[in-house]
Amino acid sequence: MSNYAKIPFRVDRWPFFYGWFIVLMGTLGMLFSVPGQTMGVSVFTDHLIGELKVSRDQLSLAYMFGTIGSSLFLTLAGKWYDRYGVRLVMSGATIMLALALIVASFSPAIVSLGKGLSFLPLSYFAVFIMSLLFFMIRFSGQGVMTMSSRNMIMKWFDRKRGLANALSSAFVSFGFSMSPLILAWGIGRFEWYGTWRWLAVLLVLFAVLVLVFYRDNPEICGLVPDGKNPRPLTEKEQLQQNRKQFTLKEARKTTAFWGVAIATTFNGFFVTGLTFHILSIFHTAGMDDTKALGIFLPATLISVIVSIGGNYISDFIRLKYLLLIMALGGILSSIGLILLGNGWSYYVLIVGNGTLSGMYSVLSAVAFPRYFGRKHLGAISGFNMSMIVFGSAIAPLIFSLSKTQTGSYHHAGMFSLTVAALIFLLATRVRNPQTN
Repeated sequence: MSNYAKIPFRVDRWPFFYGWFIVLMGTLGMLFSVPGQTMGVSVFTDHLIGELKVSRDQLSLAYMFGTIGSSLFLTLAGKWYDRYGVRLVMSGATIMLALALIVASFSPAIVSLGKGLSFLPLSYFAVFIMSLLFFMIRFSGQGVMTMSSRNMIMKWFDRKRGLANALSSAFVSFGFSMSPLILAWGIGRFEWYGTWRWLAVLLVLFAVLVLVFYRDNPEICGLVPDGKNPRPLTEKEQLQQNRKQFTLKEARKTTAFWGVAIATTFNGFFVTGLTFHILSIFHTAGMDDTKALGIFLPATLISVIVSIGGNYISDFIRLKYLLLIMALGGILSSIGLILLGNGWSYYVLIVGNGTLSGMYSVLSAVAFPRYFGRKHLGAISGFNMSMIVFGSAIAPLIFSLSKTQTGSYHHAGMFSLTVAALIFLLATRVRNPQTN
């Protein structure tokens, strides 16, 4: 493995600590996962509905099937990460996403081949094909690329892990918020299918960069986390470097794992449900599209501020306090959704959503390496990512059922509020398993 890390160059001979370049490459990796994220797929939704001649419910069903399917394999992908390393797993996922986008760009022609299947209605065949494509897109993009890039950054830092994650999270948050506009511009210029093909080309080029520049951890490169240590380690830092390396099985026996895992899953659930039905939610509350789309920029700004602050203080305080703040963000978001239509609830929703997302970017990155060590980080974070992806898969359906069965999103909000309150109670019992 150490020889493999020296190909095609030795990073220990760089004039500065290579970990900071890892932050750049890992951030780019998460940004290139956008075609597999909800905000990246949603821009193409109306075009697919028209071209495939399916209903919105049918396409949503295909999206749910594909996303749930991908969640079932992410724990295995995490084990691949631990066994084969970030370069092979990340480059493979990037190429897989590129291939999926190319095939998806020809999906109307592929679906038309189903005309010869007289026993299966064409719309059903379209759902089947899109379920397979969404599986590939979500598994490789939202799942493996995001997990691999984030884990790599975290492995290169210890005392400066919060700072590294703050820098990465700020750019990722702004990049994700701008991506729908960029993709919409691409569709206007190259059509929806042409935009997917151009994205595939860029992804293949990025896969080459992954093979050249990605590295698993500093130790295999002859370095140490954070770079050279200019002063003796304190007693606390010595304990941190000698922390126990938990396996996935051991981690799942701790309250700390489930506190973080359920909280991050809730973020995936709530944000996906809100984003997927954003226009309908606001129309139901008597508010227009401008108000609906107007929540994203201020929520993103709050998320970035919370993320930077949270990452900074995460190096100095117990993570349970950040988990409590995240749960409060979920409670505020849920209250804002339930009471949406009142003047103040609009701003409660923005503040809560920004706080929830900001703390998610902190805890999803720094909690597991601090609590459980780095050796089995791929398996542990892969299991957590499977939970997050599953939550994001069922959210649109639960929010939709709330609307179709009751005429409003009140019940979806009450369900979210209940879960957020339980997370807050669970967070009070979280302890660092390294100190038990």
